[in-house]
Amino acid sequence: GDCMKKRIHTVAVLIVALALIFGGSLAARLVHTSGETVTVTRIAFDTKIGRLSGLLYVPKKNETVPRPTVITTHGYLNSAEMQDANAIELSRRGYVVLALDMYDHGHSKVKAENYSNTQFFGLWSTFWINSIYDAVQYMYEQPYVLKDAAGNGIIGVTGHSMGGFSSTV
Repeated sequence: GDCMKKRIHTVAVLIVALALIFGGSLAARLVHTSGETVTVTRIAFDTKIGRLSGLLYVPKKNETVPRPTVITTHGYLNSAEMQDANAIELSRRGYVVLALDMYDHGHSKVKAENYSNTQFFGLWSTFWINSIYDAVQYMYEQPYVLKDAAGNGIIGVTGHSMGGFSSTV
């Protein structure tokens, strides 16, 4: 009767909803990885100030060949994911990209002892400078980052809002 029709309807709606969820997730993954041509991983590394984290986009074609690199960063009160559109497009075009979480944003943190340190104000007031600088130093050491004949890393920085200010400084 009616109870059986309602149950069949509920099951049908559930199946459609699950298909939309899984289909949407697959489509998002394909966009995020440029059709599986880019490896995207969350990385984290320790610095003197704390721990920086970000999403690393590495093109799969000739992965062992060093490439020009771009570090992207977000605006105030945002995180690395805010730079997805830029990171996806740049990596699709062959650049290694680090979409960075600045200190105390997203997955990046300042060491606890730095909060009680008398230099905290100086650290807090310049975290946007330190984040980009520390990320460039880390990326320079990576084998997948292209260096010129003089050993200079071919690394660009760009950002949105506060990240743009950070890149400029």
